Amino acid sequence: MEIRMAARVRRFASLAAFVAALAAIVVSTGSAGLRSVSNAPTLYFMYAMNCTFTVVDDSGKTVTSIAPGSYQVDVRTPIQFGTLPLPSGPTDMTACRGFPQFQLTGPGVNLFTTMTAGCEQDKLFNETFQANATYVAQDLNQPSVAHASFTTLASGTPTAPVITYGGGKGKGVLSTDIVGSLAVTGTFNATVGASGAPALTMKGKTVSTVPSGRYRFAITDRDPKAGLKILAPTSKAPTSLTGVKFLGRRSVTIRLTTGRWTYYTSVRTIHYLRVTD
Repeated sequence: MEIRMAARVRRFASLAAFVAALAAIVVSTGSAGLRSVSNAPTLYFMYAMNCTFTVVDDSGKTVTSIAPGSYQVDVRTPIQFGTLPLPSGPTDMTACRGFPQFQLTGPGVNLFTTMTAGCEQDKLFNETFQANATYVAQDLNQPSVAHASFTTLASGTPTAPVITYGGGKGKGVLSTDIVGSLAVTGTFNATVGASGAPALTMKGKTVSTVPSGRYRFAITDRDPKAGLKILAPTSKAPTSLTGVKFLGRRSVTIRLTTGRWTYYTSVRTIHYLRVTD
């Protein structure tokens, strides 16, 4: 009964958050949506799976101070948070418990989004930041943990990006989770079935919890239209263990750190792996 009630509460919360997101779009002083400002620099608020985020500029550097003026605000999550199963415990903030509650406030800026109740992975807003001001970003799911702030200079002009962090000619940020074939704690047998469903076993048994360490993933992929992906608790983008068109076998060694890892081939095949100290 409690599980059914929790599901109903979540659906109601998602609907309420969706309405709030629409209202925020109207209230925000900026223009929400996927419209971009020509040659405007961008501030990227990059979410991780544990419902925290970092703020970087077009070159991938952490933002602490910017010139006043017009910017694009790009809010991103590694995957559509609303597609993931609801975390089991009330303190588990994996995928922000279904949707972010991102807020950015300061002089002339009042932005709020739930990424359409977790149904969107990337949203773009146009905002104008005033001089000599402080702006605060936080996620209302856990504002004491997920927060950041930056200031604006007394004068200056935003510089149009030459190399972008989010795309274009910029170089992507490589994951540091995958390491070489060093000593391993254990070996997983990871399979992608002909229907695209992933499975993770060790010594013939399904695995849900393991201690931290380096693990070898012996992967067998039988689906030419599905690739196996994995997300660390602090990942801001998934790491592909096999490509979408890959068929066959390969081995990858990964350092599993403490927290809840996510592996999947599509949003309909989400699975979790708990890594303990």
